[in-house]
Amino acid sequence: MDLPEMAPYSRHVFICSGAFCDPEGKANRLYTMLARKLGELGEYDNPLRVKRGTSPCLGVCHSGPVLVVYPEGIWYCQVDDALLDRIVEEHLRNGKPVEEAIYHRLSDNDHSSDVR
Repeated sequence: MDLPEMAPYSRHVFICSGAFCDPEGKANRLYTMLARKLGELGEYDNPLRVKRGTSPCLGVCHSGPVLVVYPEGIWYCQVDDALLDRIVEEHLRNGKPVEEAIYHRLSDNDHSSDVR
């Protein structure tokens, strides 16, 4: 089988473009802006690359646009241009999530100690 090659990357950002989460259609514009704002972090051959994608549903359906950053599993809501700037600069470039804008963390769901 001829498998595709995957260039290294450090994070993956998803923006919800669902009609309930984003009734005003802001997510696609944020997605386009994100490409420009990432600069070198969006370059394919950069091992610190940040991949980006949109999703028709992230299962929240409220307070969008919603943006999630993996592998940390940090969720932001009501993302606008100013918050996107902060997420790129503070979280994606400098590794410090925008604490006051976070509404959920994957670690909040950590039940790994429950596994037997």
